[in-house]
Parts: sequence; C-alpha cells; structure tokens
Amino acid sequence: MGVRDRGDFYQGGVVFYIFESGDTGYVAGEKHGLIAAIEDQSSGIRWHNGSYVTTGATGIAVYTGSANTDAIIAAQGATETDYAAGVARAYTGGGFTDWFLPSKDELNQMYTNKATINTTASANGGSNFSTNFYWSSTEDDSYEAWSQNFANGDQFNLPKSFYITIVRAVRAF
Repeated sequence: MGVRDRGDFYQGGVVFYIFESGDTGYVAGEKHGLIAAIEDQSSGIRWHNGSYVTTGATGIAVYTGSANTDAIIAAQGATETDYAAGVARAYTGGGFTDWFLPSKDELNQMYTNKATINTTASANGGSNFSTNFYWSSTEDDSYEAWSQNFANGDQFNLPKSFYITIVRAVRAF
C-alpha cells in the first residue's frame, strides 16, 4: 500500500511513529514504524493479574513494547481480560493479532502525537484519548510500572494494582 506517514490510517490503526536511523526496527530504504489502535482497549484495568512479581519487562525504548508484553504474559499468565498486557495482546483491530502494550518511550511518542492520532482515529470510527493515565509495558519493579498522564504528559511509576489506568494497544509495521 505504499509509503505511510504519521497520521495515516493503516493496518487497523494510526501511524504515529516512523523508525529513524539508530532505532531498532529501522531498515535503510524502507519505511517502518508504529501504529496506535483507534480506540482504548479498556477504560481502566490493573497492570498485573493480581500477583506482584518481577516480569522482566524492562525495555524502555521504542521497539521494546512487544518483547515487554511477551515477558509480562509469560509471567502473569494467559487470562487476557485480567490485566493490561493481556488486553492489549487480545486486541484484533484491523484483523491483526500482534498488538502489544507500548513501552515507556512508545507511550510517550503516542502522547506527543495524540492530536494527530485523535483526528485520524475519530475519522475512522475510533475515539480520542482520555485525559487520564495510560499504562506502558515498562516495569519498574515487582510493585510498580510506568504510566503516562495524557492530560499533561507526565510519566509516573504507579502501583501495578492501580485499576483506573487505561490501555491503548500498538503494533509495528
């Protein structure tokens, strides 16, 4: 389908980041990047499945969210509706099954580009971001994980049991 740019509706979501030289996932002469789902996958869910354990989901950078999500699911179990990473992975927007919970830096890129994502999502049957907190897949320790306030962009460690935090899934293309 040709070259995609930030703000395009593509493969079930909105392109919000194009990999640059130096990024994992960058391929010279090709355009790849990240796509945000057009809607939230939860209006509030806890990060963990009820167990405070270290999952090894410590990737912060762009292109680490998928590996983090795999690590969380391996440690927390397959009950997809009980916690953030499971809900993100269970999403099938656009017919794709490789959605994941964004890493801390991926989530920040979503925040930075939220106006563009909102416009394209709304034009394609989706919804705007909330002004509340969204989960990242980046764990701080057995008790806390990183989140981002979509009202002002601040990133915080929150208890994994904090159940009012929202999920918006991401996939790579």
